[in-house]
Amino acid sequence: MFGVIGISNLGLLSVFILVNFISCKPDPERIPDKHIYYYLTAEQLAKTPYFTNPAFDTLSFVSNQNDTVVFAKTTVDSGWYREIDFNPGVEFTTYHYYQQISANYQTIKGDGSFGVKIIKKRQNGVFEIFEYLFNDFKFYDGLNTLNDKSYSRYLGEINLRNKKFTNTIYSLHNYEDSTAFCYINLEKGVFYLNDRFKNNTLLLINE
Repeated sequence: MFGVIGISNLGLLSVFILVNFISCKPDPERIPDKHIYYYLTAEQLAKTPYFTNPAFDTLSFVSNQNDTVVFAKTTVDSGWYREIDFNPGVEFTTYHYYQQISANYQTIKGDGSFGVKIIKKRQNGVFEIFEYLFNDFKFYDGLNTLNDKSYSRYLGEINLRNKKFTNTIYSLHNYEDSTAFCYINLEKGVFYLNDRFKNNTLLLINE
């Protein structure tokens, strides 16, 4: 009788040890998440004058009423926009970080506001856009459109108040709202704003 009991207890003990060993067995090592960073280059930043040319730390514009508006650069900020790839059946997550760099200006004479960003984005590939916040308007487009003679908004050389500007493109508020438009080129950045609603224009007079 004691022999049967001893064998049963030994069997139960063996099952307990086996179950305990299985439950404590470590999970296979998880594949680490991926973190991919997309940086703006010095060449891309140089496609606007605001980050590389000290002459554009102060911007002076004259209106069609001969009023002067002056903006002074205060800070340059860098940040990241994050997108996450969730892939079913894949044991890791991929994080994409896209750099954006902003030049911030304060108004030191007249009325208005000004700021500029260069932004990395992903949409059918990775590319860069510029974004100008000028008074109440936002103008943006692909950075590669600047100086692109095949671009539909390329105007080439224009003259304003006896000043010549080359390789000009135009941009509409929020890309397609003709309430306001501006002229842009590589050398001067945004050099002309036309606010059709207020019948007001601003022309850059920086030399």
